Amino acid sequence: MSTNKLNNNEKQVELQKYRDLVLATLDYYLDNPELQIKSADFDSVEHFKGLKKQSEEHFQKGRLSILKQWFRDMTEVYVEAGDLKFNKYLQDKTRYKIDILKSYFQRVDKVIEKGKITTDNQFYDINIMVDQLCQTKPLNKKKIELLNNLLADYNQRKTKTTKKPNA
Repeated sequence: MSTNKLNNNEKQVELQKYRDLVLATLDYYLDNPELQIKSADFDSVEHFKGLKKQSEEHFQKGRLSILKQWFRDMTEVYVEAGDLKFNKYLQDKTRYKIDILKSYFQRVDKVIEKGKITTDNQFYDINIMVDQLCQTKPLNKKKIELLNNLLADYNQRKTKTTKKPNA
């Protein structure tokens, strides 16, 4: 019988992996001056340094789901852009055999296979894929239509659950 729950050792390994990946991603931002913003109200260097401290706190407190979500959020722009340079940076910096694009495509394939979007994260992944497909020549009209139908179905179901009937 297979379980989704990680044992303590597996969770510790995953925690360390995602902490390392989040920290490497933040270092990527810090190492690239073109990604930095400084204004009277905001300093991205200080912001990223603060996120590094928070990442360590989440690691110490065993908050794997937060680290995974942060990694996903911080790498979304690179997945969307198909940035292989960033993926190589992560591999070199962390020594993990990670492929953010491969895992993205696997997530999209799982949704297609299931025939249904069930989470907001899946919705965002499918949305990104539609955007990518619409910019790729030749157009894969069949796949775009399939994905748009999944997005519309999810949107419709989500709208129904947010509207509360008068009782």
